[in-house]
Amino acid sequence: MLNRSFLLLFALVLAPLAACTDSSTPPPDDATMALGERIYRTNCNTCHQGEGQGMPGVFPPLTETEWVTGDKGRLIRLTLNGLNGPMTVNGVEYNSVMTPHDFLSDDQIAAVLTYIRQSFGNQASAVTPAEVAAVRAANTHEGMWDATTLENETGIPE
Repeated sequence: MLNRSFLLLFALVLAPLAACTDSSTPPPDDATMALGERIYRTNCNTCHQGEGQGMPGVFPPLTETEWVTGDKGRLIRLTLNGLNGPMTVNGVEYNSVMTPHDFLSDDQIAAVLTYIRQSFGNQASAVTPAEVAAVRAANTHEGMWDATTLENETGIPE
């Protein structure tokens, strides 16, 4: 009797937790993560450093920040257009330039963003090429973003 009660309680606790997971985006495969790491090492490593820790006061970290693990649409926009000027990350102000990476394909941007969202201690959902394509197609912003304007640009267009 105790085992049946325990299993019922276990099922009642786990069912709601399972509903909280992001099942809309499948976990990335090894090839996606490998591609993302290669692109990171080529295009991002110099500023954000090998473990995503950034350079204090110069380039922000990619670890434990809502800019990386939060809204995917905002992160895609940031990657496509770049950013110029002050921004606050984890309570520290940075005032630098992130160059646009719109020259990368949708697959490449999805892979590198998935890589950073799931590396360096981050545990955020994957970014898909379709999400990148939707943001790219709807993007009307010209030039680099400033952090204040970009903060309001969220979501993946349908």
